[in-house]
Amino acid sequence: MSRRRPREVHRQQGVLGSAWLRYAPWGILTAHLLLALAYNLATPFGNNGYANTPDEGAHFQYVAFVARAWQLPRFEGYEGVGYEAHQPPLYYFLAAVFYHLFGGAGKGVRLLSTLCSAGVVWLVWLSLRRIAPERPLLALSGMGFAAFLPMHIAIGSAVGNDALTNLLFAGVLYALLVQFTQGAPKTPLHALFLGGLLGLALLTKATAVMLVPVVLLGLVWGARLQGQSWGGALRDAGIALAVAALLSGWWFVRNAVLYGDPLLQRTFLEVFKGTAKAEDFLQQGATWGQYLQLVADWTFRSFWFAYGTPATARTGLPNFLPDSVYWGLGAWMLASLVGLVLRLRERMPVGVRAWLGLSALVFALVLVGFALFIRVFFQAQGRYFYPALMPISVFLALGWERLFPEARRPLAQGGLVVVLALLAIGCWRYLQ
Repeated sequence: MSRRRPREVHRQQGVLGSAWLRYAPWGILTAHLLLALAYNLATPFGNNGYANTPDEGAHFQYVAFVARAWQLPRFEGYEGVGYEAHQPPLYYFLAAVFYHLFGGAGKGVRLLSTLCSAGVVWLVWLSLRRIAPERPLLALSGMGFAAFLPMHIAIGSAVGNDALTNLLFAGVLYALLVQFTQGAPKTPLHALFLGGLLGLALLTKATAVMLVPVVLLGLVWGARLQGQSWGGALRDAGIALAVAALLSGWWFVRNAVLYGDPLLQRTFLEVFKGTAKAEDFLQQGATWGQYLQLVADWTFRSFWFAYGTPATARTGLPNFLPDSVYWGLGAWMLASLVGLVLRLRERMPVGVRAWLGLSALVFALVLVGFALFIRVFFQAQGRYFYPALMPISVFLALGWERLFPEARRPLAQGGLVVVLALLAIGCWRYLQ
């Protein structure tokens, strides 16, 4: 895929010359930051029932405790420090710094999430530039999707550990892409770096356990593709796992000592047994098909955008955009997936194809984790797919480009970025 096509290089660089290429990604990144700030200012702070700032009050309660005591809380369900106190601590200690920088102002603490969401946007740009350096507009369209996805902006303007989790997932995938697309590393530094990212992710959210097989498989697979021996590949995987364990193992030991539950899964199920569950719908007469249809509908809508108002905050029920908006977005995604299938049938470098397969594995793991979660709890929230936002952005950009002949691609890609930016601005107006 990175093989240069002279006509396409000339055409895209004509549309996006060296000056434009220097400034366009910074313009998109700046627009993302400004929109996140606008969403931040428009949304009341600290309400647990707002779909666009989910559980923010409980997350901030954890942040404030750490900022005052500089120690970990004990999880006591809805009592004590609150129901988010079971979360790993990294985000909350970082947020505590912002708490002090902004004098305890919650909207100032939100800026940590904004920096993280901007990091995801930038990593999407870097990834597509590495996958297809001869097609800068491809990178800009994928970057634009991540930058102007309204719910991603909303999560990037809320207190919570989601944005940091998404950034670390994207960071791991980008580090693996570097390995897959360049020569085998001569030292274990790459494995040390990946192990560090994995350890930090495990200290941010429990869902990061999905990255353990991804990192290990990615290191071994990438090393073998670059001609490294099995011994060297397994050595690198072992180094990464050891570094991750050194960074984050204490957290799981602490959970085992305090709660007898390293991952806090049993504890979580016990504390939140009173929240809405799948069995509640079944007991009221719904079939599994009807329940899953409702979950799929709400999840797709909230992947794009859902929001709260003072009137709905007490119940936590989301507000959605008009149906026609979601139908149009769904049709675009479906068309892009068709284009992706066509793209995958074309020749491309082995390393790029392998990385796309690894990215698909990340999405599959996130999907399986979501399916297991909604099998117990009714949690139809599209943000649970954002750890896979990097693969989603790359896949959709590749697919959308493939649908058009070479001469039409600049218009299609530029038009996509403009439409998504207008959508993001329109969603901000709903918050007003």
